[in-house]
Amino acid sequence: MKRRKMMLAIVALLPMMPLLAGCWSQREIDDLSLVAGIALDKAHETKVEKALTKNGATRKKEDLISITYQIFTSSSGGGQGKGSGGSSEQKRYENFTETGDLLLESTREISLRTERPIFAQHFKTLVIGDELLRTTPIRSFMDLMYRESEFRPSALVFVARGLARETFELKGAKEIPAFRILKMVDNQYKSTRILPPVSLAKLLTLLQSKSSFLLQAIVKGGGEIKFAGAGVVHGQSGKLVGFLDEDELGSITLITGNVRGGVVKFADEETGQKNLYEILSYKSDIVPHVEGDNISFEVRIESRGRLSESWVMNEKSFDDRFLKRQGQYAAKQLERNIRQTLEKIQRKYKADVIGFSKELRIHEPKTWDKVKSQWDQKFSQAEVRVHAKTIVTEYGASGSKVIEHRNPPGS
Repeated sequence: MKRRKMMLAIVALLPMMPLLAGCWSQREIDDLSLVAGIALDKAHETKVEKALTKNGATRKKEDLISITYQIFTSSSGGGQGKGSGGSSEQKRYENFTETGDLLLESTREISLRTERPIFAQHFKTLVIGDELLRTTPIRSFMDLMYRESEFRPSALVFVARGLARETFELKGAKEIPAFRILKMVDNQYKSTRILPPVSLAKLLTLLQSKSSFLLQAIVKGGGEIKFAGAGVVHGQSGKLVGFLDEDELGSITLITGNVRGGVVKFADEETGQKNLYEILSYKSDIVPHVEGDNISFEVRIESRGRLSESWVMNEKSFDDRFLKRQGQYAAKQLERNIRQTLEKIQRKYKADVIGFSKELRIHEPKTWDKVKSQWDQKFSQAEVRVHAKTIVTEYGASGSKVIEHRNPPGS
């Protein structure tokens, strides 16, 4: 009887056996072109593309956009050169560029050039060339990224000063450029000139709300890359309208309060010598004020930090009067930098990339409902008052004290 029951149980389980093979649809990693990063540029064929076209590789297309995939290679970098008897260092990545009018079609074309199909589920960075972003609304060419489930929403988005694909080429072979860009974002605790990351998911929210925003800018030179300010994308047009330099981007992060670390360079007004105030902690508030049809804002800033470097000679570094004076100069310089950047954002670009609209919507919802359809224009006319307070808590390795300075309003 027991044996019969066991046989019936085995027979009942047999139809379920195929379902237990959990990897029936697996794709071997070695058979795929794993994508580390993607670069988008206005149509600009590479030498390889031109050579292939010249030799007969043609298709019906209109050259509008170039897409570059940076993929891992099977080499881990380093090793014995084949047949050479010596060591040779190989790149850990390879770049494939296709130019056409539709991104998905161009992606499929790459399968005609490599034995391994493109697999983008693990890509980390997307870099957009400035020429493409100036001439084409970002909503147009980003459509594929949101329709195709293979593109991960956590990938970070950047803008290049020049060709985006050039940022995917570095000197040496040890590092994958798309990954270096990603890791550079982690240095935000050292500098105010690095924006909080903008992911594909966050970008979609900005595009849907038609809000103006900033993208971290990257520049290539001498075989190296560097974060170099930010690109300003206008909410209504969806196009790049210009750039902020590194100092101006630093001022933006000081206004928003997205500061994990950084420095303020200023001069001692009595001696003209340069000093450096290092931010240890930071807080910023944007307060809207509405009087009839007049909208204005107040930016209140408070920072604690150290006097990390001083070129002022013949002064006692621990003297209260000296430290208070330096705190005053740091606060004045901070306010001056912010006002200059606001002038550019409001008058030249007419784009609220800072988030004043959010504060107005929260604190004055009725006013926001009236002006939201023309907010960038309203913002360009709004008065913004800036008040900074610095607190010097450290002045070197040999001691610490608290010296506070609040810069008088309007000074």
